[in-house]
Amino acid sequence: MVLSVGFRKLVLGVYGFTLVTGLPANILAFYTFLQKIRQRSTPMDVLLFSLTISDLIFLLFLPFRMVEVANCMLWTLPYFLCPLSGFIFYSVIANSVLHLTAISVERYLGVAHPIKYKLKRNPRSAVAACVIFAMVSMAHCSIVFVMQYHNYLNPNITDPSKRNTCYEEFTREQLEILLPFRVELSVVFFYIPFLICCFCYIQCIRILSRLSNVNPKKRYRAIGMALGTLLVFVICFMPFNISHMEGFIRGQSSEWRRPALLTSTLNACLDPFIFYFSSSALRETFKNVLRGLWADLLKFASLTSPVTMVWTVDLSNLVLGVYGFTLVTGLPANILAFYTFFQKVRQRSTPIDVLLLSLTISDLVFLFFLPFRMVEAANMKWTLPYFLCPLSGFIFYSTIYNSTFHLTAISVERYLGVAFPIKYKLKRNPRNALIASVIFWVVSMAHCSIVYIMQYHNHSNPNFTEPYNRNSCYEEFSAEQLKILLPVRLELFAVLFCTPFLICCFCYIRFIHILSNLPNINAKKRYRAIGMALGTLLVFIICFAPYNISHVVGYVGNYSPDWRVHALLTSTFNACLDPFIFYFSSSALRGTFKNVFQELSRRLLMPCCRTAFYCPLFSCSNTEEKTQSTTDSSL
Repeated sequence: MVLSVGFRKLVLGVYGFTLVTGLPANILAFYTFLQKIRQRSTPMDVLLFSLTISDLIFLLFLPFRMVEVANCMLWTLPYFLCPLSGFIFYSVIANSVLHLTAISVERYLGVAHPIKYKLKRNPRSAVAACVIFAMVSMAHCSIVFVMQYHNYLNPNITDPSKRNTCYEEFTREQLEILLPFRVELSVVFFYIPFLICCFCYIQCIRILSRLSNVNPKKRYRAIGMALGTLLVFVICFMPFNISHMEGFIRGQSSEWRRPALLTSTLNACLDPFIFYFSSSALRETFKNVLRGLWADLLKFASLTSPVTMVWTVDLSNLVLGVYGFTLVTGLPANILAFYTFFQKVRQRSTPIDVLLLSLTISDLVFLFFLPFRMVEAANMKWTLPYFLCPLSGFIFYSTIYNSTFHLTAISVERYLGVAFPIKYKLKRNPRNALIASVIFWVVSMAHCSIVYIMQYHNHSNPNFTEPYNRNSCYEEFSAEQLKILLPVRLELFAVLFCTPFLICCFCYIRFIHILSNLPNINAKKRYRAIGMALGTLLVFIICFAPYNISHVVGYVGNYSPDWRVHALLTSTFNACLDPFIFYFSSSALRGTFKNVFQELSRRLLMPCCRTAFYCPLFSCSNTEEKTQSTTDSSL
């Protein structure tokens, strides 16, 4: 199916909007309903919880659809994901319809027959209903698997694994099965549920309008939920199901089926509004979240004087846990990477090997100074010799920003190698990579020298505490110090995070786009390269984005944010996540990792196999070796 550039942008926009708005709202709803079910559940809570899970699964598989649209409707991912994502996509839509219908029935029974309903309602019945809804919707939507693999033994049918489209191209024989089935789907999963919903909510509105003793606020909320649900049916589900009927009448798939399907996607971000009207617990959770956001916004306008970080036992345990995990996992992986890249650079180096070696050294230096931070967290104050405080802080921040430079340079190397393979191969030079690495170290260290300046700035002031008499490290700042520090942090955000991140995004988006369009590349290598690209961007978002965003927040509000210490913790993970990027980047490191794991497995298995009684397999092999050696000696 050929889509115009404008329509592809529209589809990506709708999918992106649904993902960005629906994911946080549904996660919030999931947390609320989970808490409520664990305490005291009602059938309504069970149905809303099940519908939330359904929406979250839908949102989890939505990025696969986004990748398909971005690649001009060509399926470039592993082919088994095509029917799987389609199966999830359509099953969740059908499942949502059934859940919304059950919610409407629950509401009607609660209003029309309040006493009987209260006596007989049972959460187990709702659980049974949810299971049935899931099974029925999945059973019907298994047609996606049937159509993808139906009749592929026919020599005129392309093997499914060799197709470059997903659930788009159908033969006349396939349409003879598919079109009548779509009509049945429309009847079972739209028209009947829609009629039930209309009856239930019209009756609800009619009964509530006649009751004078009902609180007007509750009445309007119930009416709002009823109208909202009917609106979701009309906007999200009606167009797509009408296309089924029109396609059956015409004997072919409707041309406007894709735009009609687009409206169904919006259901995942509109459902939380129905939850809002249906659950007082969710309304309270939403209000608390909004109050918290509003409080943070009010902080932006406030001017604060000296900022003091307060250590707590929980914060100390969290910091120690994160630092400990990073040290235990990152140190052996980086030592292994250092050994591999050092051997490779000594033999025959490439620019990428030099950059990876330099990044590994940066991570090892970071991990070497991490125990000083762990001692501070354990004591909840700085008890080591004070000269180590600015030194460890300087190394800590320098290596973090040095990593962003190196990851950016690696992305540029990868992009040039794919976009201009011949020129790149002729002109690449390890010396340039070495010079670039030195520049990265110098620039990052020059920027992070602000740590020394802040620790000793203005110490001639009589109100200023002598550095050596402090029991905190790079945590307490006066208003005068903040005037210098906050603009520098903003500059760090722009130069050492924002610019590298934009370069990485450009290089890896182009990198993935080019690889997706090259047919002669081994699929395994393509997926490995795409995995490295996505992994690097994920490291930027998870490890570096929160901490650097705190710089912008602090500059706007003219204070050092309280959550800065938590944001800094995510940056620590970079040292244990980098080896995964190395793994995708270097075949030599993959070989080293495999050899190490094989050797570890062998050593772990050997103690259990000391004797033939416990391990006959090894016994047989030993016997064979002895026999062979005897034969060799006789020869």
